[in-house]
Amino acid sequence: MNQSLDKKWCVAQIKPNSYHSAIQNLERQGFQTFLPKMEITQRQENKFLVKNVYVFPGYMFVCFDPHVITWTKINSTYGVSKILTYRNKPAEISSDLILELKNRYKINSNPTQKEKLQKGDSIKFFMGPFTDLIAKVESVDEKNRIWILLEAMGGYQRLKLQNVEKNQYNKF
Repeated sequence: MNQSLDKKWCVAQIKPNSYHSAIQNLERQGFQTFLPKMEITQRQENKFLVKNVYVFPGYMFVCFDPHVITWTKINSTYGVSKILTYRNKPAEISSDLILELKNRYKINSNPTQKEKLQKGDSIKFFMGPFTDLIAKVESVDEKNRIWILLEAMGGYQRLKLQNVEKNQYNKF
């Protein structure tokens, strides 16, 4: 029998401010953990700040092989409040769902742009305040500053991309 098919994913409720402790203690006991995070952009005064936040605050996914480790150990782990159960058994989460979540919430999946942008290229923002908007590159100067024309609300706006925004688009 394939060992990876025997592994079960479940959801554990975490005590307040105990994510690090819970992960450390669960992994020390042989459990595998997954705590999805995503980047959000918040406006604070005149700046946009990029923050990492938990997708499911207060909860994490825990994987274990029921033939090797008993799930009741999770409840007595430091940092864990309880495991979510249904009819006195851990509520099982599909491995396919976990795989989709892992693929979806890869942080910094595009840390550097591989292609140099040139005048006339189109880009599409995948995060930040301009998510899903398409812009046309107007110019790229010698200091690699990028000026774009963004179409929004029936008109065009000329913008300069800052360092934080340079990793938030793909060439389109």
